[in-house]
Amino acid sequence: MARFIVLFLIFLNFSFANSLGLTKTDLVILNKIKSLADEPIMKYSLMAIAIKESSVGKNMANFSSNDFGLFQSNIKTVLSRQYIKDTPQNRKYYALKLMNDVGFATANAIIELEYWREVHKDNWIKIWSSYNTGFSYRSDTGYLYAKSILEITKKLKQEYGL
Repeated sequence: MARFIVLFLIFLNFSFANSLGLTKTDLVILNKIKSLADEPIMKYSLMAIAIKESSVGKNMANFSSNDFGLFQSNIKTVLSRQYIKDTPQNRKYYALKLMNDVGFATANAIIELEYWREVHKDNWIKIWSSYNTGFSYRSDTGYLYAKSILEITKKLKQEYGL
């Protein structure tokens, strides 16, 4: 009986404390993402970006912006950072790779975050802003994006215990 009450309370707590609307599958994916980085700030950045950008893999392609994968990496940037010639065939191949190879997608997101980390000297608000807006990180769009990433990371820690 005590076990039933504990399970009921956990279920009740989870159902009322799920402000990000994460499913059990989402939590499994987020825990996997968390295991792919060493630093806590990188772990939480990747998890928050996956939530914000692709709804933890539910929206893997944005053809209007040419962003693909769990972290919505821009295909032109990926090709450039991988030293790959920008051709329609390469765009298609690497877009599919970003959508189907989580390791590749994660590595590219980390490369992008590390690039902006160097530019902004560990100022994570600017780093997150630049992840979304590049050198327009001072824009309202960049600021609001960074603010949402910060809010998601807080919820992941406090609400979900990740």
